[in-house]
Amino acid sequence: MSQIKHVVFDLGKVLVDFSYSQLFPLLRRRGALIRDVEDFASRIRLIDYELGRISTDEFLQGINALLSAPLDADELKNVWCNIFTPIPQMLTLARQLHDQVGVYIISNTGEIHWDYLRERFLLADLSTDGFASCEVGHMKPVAAIYTAAEKRFDFTPEEAVFIDDRQENVAGAEACGWRAIQHLSYGQTRDALIGLGLDLPAG
Repeated sequence: MSQIKHVVFDLGKVLVDFSYSQLFPLLRRRGALIRDVEDFASRIRLIDYELGRISTDEFLQGINALLSAPLDADELKNVWCNIFTPIPQMLTLARQLHDQVGVYIISNTGEIHWDYLRERFLLADLSTDGFASCEVGHMKPVAAIYTAAEKRFDFTPEEAVFIDDRQENVAGAEACGWRAIQHLSYGQTRDALIGLGLDLPAG
């Protein structure tokens, strides 16, 4: 019998993929002078937004400030959310786990993406609960976000395993006493979960 009673997933690059490959050309056609992801994130105050320090309206205004041809709020939200694609095997894995243990999601993200992802990928159907960094004012890998998860989801670190694609976030969870898996592929993550004693269907 596995000691693991709760599996906590990161969202981006684990359950859903994302890419700026279509977003940046669209913004550049509308006048944005964007060098790279880091330049874009800094100029739109993305970290502040994902920490809940600025409102959605302020965030959208920050993107439009880059454009010589601004978009209205609904158009801009659609553009901002059109970066995601599902990772079907991982979404199925979460559903399979949800049949036997608590499944949760914590994500470094802002309100627009969090609301969109919950609706678009029916996260309530494959998880017991979840929250975004903007709701708690902390981002992985700081200890406070893992502590917030323990309190909200009502478990002890020894009962949980955390799955994230970023090594620093995995290390943050481990420093708080959680088991953790760095997600590199579906097969590797599935095998690691089985190695922790979780029962998953063949395939």
